[in-house]
Amino acid sequence: MKEHILSHLANIENGYSVCGIIDRRRRVYPLGTDTKVLSTIFEIIVRQSVADYARQAQLLLIDSEKQNYYPDFTLAINHEDSNKIAIDVKTTYKNNARDLFGFTLGSYTSFLRSGSKNIMFPFNQYKEHWIVGFVYRRISIDTDAASRRYTTANLAEIPTPFADVEVFMQEKWKIAGDRPGSGNTANIGSIRGNLADFQQGNGVFNDEAEFLAYWRSYGTIAAERKYRNIGEFRALQESESNT
Repeated sequence: MKEHILSHLANIENGYSVCGIIDRRRRVYPLGTDTKVLSTIFEIIVRQSVADYARQAQLLLIDSEKQNYYPDFTLAINHEDSNKIAIDVKTTYKNNARDLFGFTLGSYTSFLRSGSKNIMFPFNQYKEHWIVGFVYRRISIDTDAASRRYTTANLAEIPTPFADVEVFMQEKWKIAGDRPGSGNTANIGSIRGNLADFQQGNGVFNDEAEFLAYWRSYGTIAAERKYRNIGEFRALQESESNT
């Protein structure tokens, strides 16, 4: 699956040169620099590759019904399948080629704990959880150029807010970190590294079971936390096993 999807993404002609949104009168509106818009563009691109794999593997491709539901795509034999595959698309940017980067990998207080909150199917029906991650270099755009309306006759003039797109696909637990990923929200943070770290899955957990145990018990506020990192978690686990 991983090789098929990455190969299909690599073969999409000009797949990463999307420069705007077109209406039926052939008017083109530049993308701008809104990261939410760019994330949606990359998700649309990924869907083509996931759909191609689903056809070959004779699986259903089930899209998320709601914007905040996990995952973006579910692959399954049918809706009752207890071995579903979750595929989530994550996007981030860097300002310089050598910059390290990271992602947020979803909430640790919703379906990881309840099994059914904000997720397409019950969590225990998924056997695999994958991330397709995009990293791009952010390009500043002149305000006047970004505010113009273009046509299909002058596509080359439309400013593109990203370049040097890189992509990887890896199991979620293999790229997860041991700290929250953003501010005051209860999001799992990924490792922070370069593309090779994500491709190789250089996360902090020994296996998926440890990843799940860590984040299911991680305190939602600092005062509730019995551990703050993987070292403290393992020490606590060893202490409890010896009592």
